[in-house]
Amino acid sequence: MRACVVTDFAAPLTVGEVPIPQPGPEQILVRVEASGLCHTDIHAARGDWPVKPTLPFIPGHEGVGIVERLGRGVTEVAVGDRVAMPWLGYNCGACEYCVSGDAIAEVLASTVTARIVFRL
Repeated sequence: MRACVVTDFAAPLTVGEVPIPQPGPEQILVRVEASGLCHTDIHAARGDWPVKPTLPFIPGHEGVGIVERLGRGVTEVAVGDRVAMPWLGYNCGACEYCVSGDAIAEVLASTVTARIVFRL
C-alpha cells in the first residue's frame, strides 16, 4: 500500500510502498478512506510530542474506513463495517472505555459518510 512514512524525526516524510499489515489477535485491518492530519502529527513526526511514536510510523489519526480483515477473537465488528479510529492507534489503556475494549473502533451506520466518536 502507498503511505506517507516518518522514518527519521529530523527528516522530511517519505511517500512509498509499505507492506499491508496483518491483524494480530483482537486487532482489525482497516482500509482507511479519510484521515485527519493536524498539528499533533507534526509534533509526532518531529519527535517532540510527549508520546514519541516508534519509528518508522505512518502519521494520521481520527481516521474513517472499512474493516478489511479480522484478527482472531474479534467479535465487535465484521469485515465490511465502516469504523472510526481515534488518536494514533492507541489510547491510555486505563480508563473505563479502554479497559472495556470500546475505545479503538466505533462501528458507523452505513448511512453515515464520516463521523468520529470520542468518549471522554
